[in-house]
Amino acid sequence: MTSEQILWLAAHSYADGSGWHKDGDLQGFDCSVIPIELRRKLLTSKFELPLRYLHYRRLIKFTPAGDEVANVSVTFAGADRAMRLHTRVGRMELWYQEHKDGFFSIVITAAVSFITALLAVAILEGLHRNAVEPARIIYEAEPRSQP
Repeated sequence: MTSEQILWLAAHSYADGSGWHKDGDLQGFDCSVIPIELRRKLLTSKFELPLRYLHYRRLIKFTPAGDEVANVSVTFAGADRAMRLHTRVGRMELWYQEHKDGFFSIVITAAVSFITALLAVAILEGLHRNAVEPARIIYEAEPRSQP
């Protein structure tokens, strides 16, 4: 990828990122409108810090190769995280893994286990009700007289 393409990604939100691949090409930011003396600072401020963070998290390998060049490669952990972020269940799983040490996660875990227990009891009661013939209750209209 070029620095203009990475800059386009850095300037747009996650929701807008789906429009990055438009008309068969990756979109890029037009850096010619920015003065040359500010261009390096803009590129550095926009993409070097997020890339260093991803490198620190071991999701990518980031090595600066010069003033305006950097080598970026995705690690296996980064590719796995990207695949999980692609689905709703994967995003929920990642969110839970990152927040599982807090009070809120304990409450969520307790709620999920309670709901699971309720569902299990309801299903077992339904199966038991369908499998066993109901008990017959015999009512006497008049009580027997004692001799």
